[in-house]
Amino acid sequence: MNTYVIVAVTALAFTTGTAMAQSTTLVPAPSTVVPPPPGTLSVTETKKTDDGFGDKTVSEKTTYGNANGAVANTTTTTIRQPPPQVMVTTKLKVTTSAPQ
Repeated sequence: MNTYVIVAVTALAFTTGTAMAQSTTLVPAPSTVVPPPPGTLSVTETKKTDDGFGDKTVSEKTTYGNANGAVANTTTTTIRQPPPQVMVTTKLKVTTSAPQ
């Protein structure tokens, strides 16, 4: 009886631990890439964002193509500002009295 309880508890621990360790990765569905207008080698779209805390993101999508097909390349660059340093000031006041 004790063996069955130990096996059941061990199995539960393994399944719970495994379930917590799993993660899900979402992959975006492929989209149709529209080629640039005839006579144009490529088209680049640039999107810049600033979160107000100094972090900046620049995304560029460049589309290349011709009558036979098209392909797009996307590059995203994020510049993160380090958090401000915290200044700690300690003030020590020592008062001594002269012996009387």
